[in-house]
Amino acid sequence: MRILTTSAFGLTCAMTLWSSTALAEATDQGAAELLAVFQTYLGTTEGVVAVAVEDDAYQVTLDATPLMAKAASAMAMTSTITPVVMTVTDNGDGTWDYAIDQPVSVAYDIPGVVTSKTDYGQVLLTGTFDEALGDTKAYSLALNDMVTEQTQVDPTLGDLSMKVSQDRITIEGSAQAGAAGGVDAQFTTTSANLRYEMAMPLGEGAPPMPFVLTMAEGSATGSMTGYQPKGLYGLLAYFVARPDPAMIEADKAGLKAALEAALPIFANLEMNGAYKTIGLETPIGPVSMNEVGLVIDVNGAVADGKFREAISFKGLSLPEGLVPPFAAGLVPTDMTLDIAASRFDLAAAAALGLGLLDLPTGAAPGPEFEAQMLSAILPEGSLDITIAPGETNAPGYRLTYEGAMAVGPAMPMPVGKARIGLTGMDNINTALMESPPEMGLQEMGMMLGMAQMMAQPGVDGELIWEIETTETGGLLINGQDMMGGGQ
Repeated sequence: MRILTTSAFGLTCAMTLWSSTALAEATDQGAAELLAVFQTYLGTTEGVVAVAVEDDAYQVTLDATPLMAKAASAMAMTSTITPVVMTVTDNGDGTWDYAIDQPVSVAYDIPGVVTSKTDYGQVLLTGTFDEALGDTKAYSLALNDMVTEQTQVDPTLGDLSMKVSQDRITIEGSAQAGAAGGVDAQFTTTSANLRYEMAMPLGEGAPPMPFVLTMAEGSATGSMTGYQPKGLYGLLAYFVARPDPAMIEADKAGLKAALEAALPIFANLEMNGAYKTIGLETPIGPVSMNEVGLVIDVNGAVADGKFREAISFKGLSLPEGLVPPFAAGLVPTDMTLDIAASRFDLAAAAALGLGLLDLPTGAAPGPEFEAQMLSAILPEGSLDITIAPGETNAPGYRLTYEGAMAVGPAMPMPVGKARIGLTGMDNINTALMESPPEMGLQEMGMMLGMAQMMAQPGVDGELIWEIETTETGGLLINGQDMMGGGQ
């Protein structure tokens, strides 16, 4: 994935300014002009960019090693990366085709901290850049035969070693002018045969504890709307041209301008993924899941703040003998949880944060800044948190839940409503009563009995609790005020 980011991103930077120099035929002059465009974004450090004419196309070589060396010197780090070679072809209609097909290796070493190396057996990338769009309008990426080996140094417990291998990752993407401005993009991705091996240190004299995580296949779809390609490339150019913190401090006005041009970073980012046949080998036995789902839906630095994350799993299986027989029916096999936050303003917060770059060198914001930032993020003094309808299933019960709540500094206490439903209360009580007395679980039966008395009956033996909190301090369960706060 890092190779895609470096290569496609670097190429797109160049193409952003290329429309004025586009030639239908590859020439030495065109190569020189293309080199100048790349250097606008990646700097003029010797060896980073090279452009040559090759038949009717340009051969562009990007070598990040000199740039990495600049950053590494400040961290006592050494690093290497395989130069990436792209073939770039002018289609003569304002679009440019590019292609990469090669193995790539990335490695870095921070003595006494971490050593890491990643090998990609093949990086195969093709795409078409559109001058009018200012971005790649379509691309296809395949990363094949990937292996990462890393060692994290811990003088106290011992070194933590990891090895990650994967047969392949494929990504197909496209982009077009955004309906509300900027650029909108979409992607689909698939992956196969992930294996993650880890040896966790346990201290002197103890052998490391091994864990192995495997995943047979994964897939995801996603989209990003409202991003500004030229602004993002300009931000990259700013930092490449100023690798030293002192240089950035000397040009805070330039940093502010670059950040403003890149905002809001994106309007919305969404991803929906499913990962199947997951296994975890542990010292106490195997853990497995048939499928894990993940949904992310988040807005960028815009006034309409939103963050949503949903996770689900199906077919959880634990090692035999791990759960005592009395509790076997209480272990969930399936679960969904979908939580979101909204009604906050990251655009105002970003604007206030950018104002700090106007302060004189060495100056700090006043004591009122923290309150100003909180007010910017929460202009109404609160935000909304919601839990979408979800459920947890086990052999002995089914639990459902949903709710919404407003919380924030302007409110004396959170205000909201929730609904909880439970089928299988008798099975839970039976399990608790069959537990060994020394575990103390039988005492929970009294608490469950009280909860059952407050419940309303539903369909097929379901127990329902409608819960509400009020501004006056009330806690209502099925209409009965438990705190005396009133409605």
